[in-house]
Amino acid sequence: MKVIIVVMFILAGLGNAAFAQSIAQTESKYRSALADYKQERYAAAMEKLSPLTSVNLKTPYSAYSHYYYALSAYQLKRFKESKQMLLQLQSRYPGWNRIGDAQYLLGAIALEAGQLDEGLGHLAKIKDSSLAKDVFSLKQHYFGAITDLAKLKELQKQYADDRDIALTLVHFIETSPSSTQTDFQIADQLQKQFKFSKKEKVAVAEEAPKRSIPKSEGQWTKGYYDVSVLLPFRLDEFSTAKRRSNQFAYDYYLGLTMAKEQLAAEGINVNLWAYDVGADAKAVEPIVDNKNFQQSDMVIGPLYPATFEVTAGYFANANAIMLNPLSTDGNLLKSGSNIYLAHPSIAFQMQKAAQWMKTQAMGTNSAIYYGGTAKDSAMAFSYANEWKSKGGKVMEMVKIQPNREWLETNIPTFDTSKPSHVALFSTDGASGAMLMEVLNGRKLTSTPVLSTSTSFNVQQSRLNRYASRLYLINTDYADREKENIREFQKNYWNKTSTFPSVYSYQGYDQLLFFARMLARHKDKFQDGLRSARPGEEEYLLSGFNFTKSNENQITPVLKYNGSKWTPVDR
Repeated sequence: MKVIIVVMFILAGLGNAAFAQSIAQTESKYRSALADYKQERYAAAMEKLSPLTSVNLKTPYSAYSHYYYALSAYQLKRFKESKQMLLQLQSRYPGWNRIGDAQYLLGAIALEAGQLDEGLGHLAKIKDSSLAKDVFSLKQHYFGAITDLAKLKELQKQYADDRDIALTLVHFIETSPSSTQTDFQIADQLQKQFKFSKKEKVAVAEEAPKRSIPKSEGQWTKGYYDVSVLLPFRLDEFSTAKRRSNQFAYDYYLGLTMAKEQLAAEGINVNLWAYDVGADAKAVEPIVDNKNFQQSDMVIGPLYPATFEVTAGYFANANAIMLNPLSTDGNLLKSGSNIYLAHPSIAFQMQKAAQWMKTQAMGTNSAIYYGGTAKDSAMAFSYANEWKSKGGKVMEMVKIQPNREWLETNIPTFDTSKPSHVALFSTDGASGAMLMEVLNGRKLTSTPVLSTSTSFNVQQSRLNRYASRLYLINTDYADREKENIREFQKNYWNKTSTFPSVYSYQGYDQLLFFARMLARHKDKFQDGLRSARPGEEEYLLSGFNFTKSNENQITPVLKYNGSKWTPVDR
């Protein structure tokens, strides 16, 4: 199995090896301590975590080290020590993204000591709705075990605004054979005041007398996310003396490392585990069988169909997400409900393109031209079907050569019948400008043209000349006037002494988006995707829209607004 920690050798090459080694050592100690905690070796966990809680050591794991130290101390009933560490955590990291967990544990410690005011005060400060059930269970543990009705009534009067205590009292009255008419009147009054649902009443019956402290820990509460990256790094061909044919993999990974830094600043810790995976299906099998790999929260790649199929065979519908960062093949989504495409499928792109051209073309006739790659022809045939499904006609559909003389000879003069629009799908950057000039020679100077952006060499084609009638299909458009792109380019240059490619932008955007969604929604990840508002957060490229599908359904068609290219729906 070829496993590489790419971030290490990249940083080392940039002169940051010592820093990278320090971070790696801290991460290793933290993970080892967390493993001790999970195996109930609490004293050992505390010993390893203690130096990581130093005020002089600021790492992405500092706040988590405080918390798990306190949690381990709690398990050993060293409540005073646990409380001191939690108060230190609150003081040093008040903006920690899991501060509610610290407040929960402080509440549990206070209730354990019989300090009701302090305990309920800590619990009342919790704003994270995901902890609501744990808070309810904690209260049930302490208050649901009370069998003295008079004591429970007095407690409810003392904390009259506490919904959970009121529900506990109502449940006690309704289920106790000794309850009087006066008791039932109290229960009715509380029912009217708090409007308890049947679901809540069932919950209080099920929770008592369960013990739910400390809060259960699991995949989404361990303090970090393991992201496995399966790309064709081809280390056996690695050479810093030349630019590699698979340079895109390194560029993409560098984008990931920069996103990892940004996420750490947001309190989201990501571990990147890189695997050198090509097209050989057998080579990926031992990786998939590895237990550490199977603990991944997110898998990026592989890129090739055979290796993607093997990996999806294990991860499909698992408690993790799997992202193909480059593919536009919608059929990949059939492998599992937790598989995502970072780009819109060809089918979706052509659907949106045909919809737009329907509004721009003054007629139904189209002429379609395409280049020599499989993707060129796939887009052309998909577009033809979409155009026909909307009542359009295809006058001609021709595979072209990126040669001016060939185009002049083989494209008709359209003397008798002209197309209402022309579509070009090519990955040859010379094709677009040549075709536009040939169309001008055919006096089709105002005919709308739909084209893939790859049909033009942006640096040489001077696209503004055709902008009044040209529409581009580009899912990775980078508006270089945006402040965040300029800032990214600056940071990228400072780290690598090179400028980022589109793959660097992709790696940065994709990890930022998916890690943020994981941190916010955890096991409700897909629900979070469906309810997210596209465009709410700014990214370097075109952004993300997974509200209706597991493929990124951003608008792929761009128009020129007089100064720059923008999506047609803006």
